[in-house]
Amino acid sequence: MRCQLFGLVMCLVPALVPGQLNIDLSRAELDPSTGNFCVIQKVCVSNPPEALTSSGCAPQYPPGCDCDSNAANPNSACSPGWQCTQCKCLPPGCNCDPQAADPNSFCPAGEVCKDCVCGSRLPAGCDCDPDVPNADAACAAGLRCVGCKCQNCPASKGRSEVINPPLVFVIDTTKSVKPDKDSIFNLTMKVVNRIKKDNINIPRYQLISFNDLGPAINQNVKLEIDTSNVNEFGRKASSLVFDSYDGGRDSKERLTQGLLVALQNASPKSLIVVFTDNGSKDLDLEREIVRLRDSKECEVFIVLTPAYEGKPKDKSLPTYYNMGKVFLISEVGADSFLQVVEAFEEGNCL
Repeated sequence: MRCQLFGLVMCLVPALVPGQLNIDLSRAELDPSTGNFCVIQKVCVSNPPEALTSSGCAPQYPPGCDCDSNAANPNSACSPGWQCTQCKCLPPGCNCDPQAADPNSFCPAGEVCKDCVCGSRLPAGCDCDPDVPNADAACAAGLRCVGCKCQNCPASKGRSEVINPPLVFVIDTTKSVKPDKDSIFNLTMKVVNRIKKDNINIPRYQLISFNDLGPAINQNVKLEIDTSNVNEFGRKASSLVFDSYDGGRDSKERLTQGLLVALQNASPKSLIVVFTDNGSKDLDLEREIVRLRDSKECEVFIVLTPAYEGKPKDKSLPTYYNMGKVFLISEVGADSFLQVVEAFEEGNCL
């Protein structure tokens, strides 16, 4: 009788549910009455057709439901390992249905359904969402929502927009850089355009050039512009002249002199971006540069242009890494570097 019932199910199921039916033959048992080996296993039909449910052979669920969450064993209607949650069978490791009309309805208040798992609305490590209205409301009193983190921004107090860090460009204008002229200009203007496009609120822009006329720092380094106007900053950077003099006949330049003057003139918490194509003389200035950088809490990016000519074993590179974060544009790419600059500006405040 049991084998006859199994045969009946085998006849009905293919007509009702398209697809392959897997039978576990390892469960076969000898039936003494027929002498045949029979397999008895439970066959579950998700969302069975009305012809089957109306016959009373299968449970009826509301439209869109796979199971009954209030049943004594709600998971019995689901595939092995799946769990019945709010009348939906969910795969292992899931607690919400991203395909549901309202996926977040599966989650506790304040959480959302992401990749079938309930979690915070914010990315990992974030305290707030800077893109929503009144983003500061998610932070403690006196703190501002900056770059998805709640931060203390004393200079921004009482302002609708936070003040982002001042920006300083330090550009090598020796003749050897001239082949990279367009690269430096393109990077400069891309930074300017990003700032304008994203409305980054930078209060001060400085442009400093350095050359190699000789050992005197006041001969090599020049403050080209100090302004609050991003357009003036961009125009001045695009008008720089690249040339070399007697002191520049060797390959190494005067980056450390330019960076030292930049730090001496920079506002606290400034972002200082230095462009060069080679190693530097005056490496003994490193200690004072690091001291000023730390005391003013400035961030230093050293950008080595695509035609970088410094030797791998030159002591300049270790010094550059000690003084700031080094970017070889030929390796990281201009777009990746721009994203780092943008992330720093938008993620910090005064």
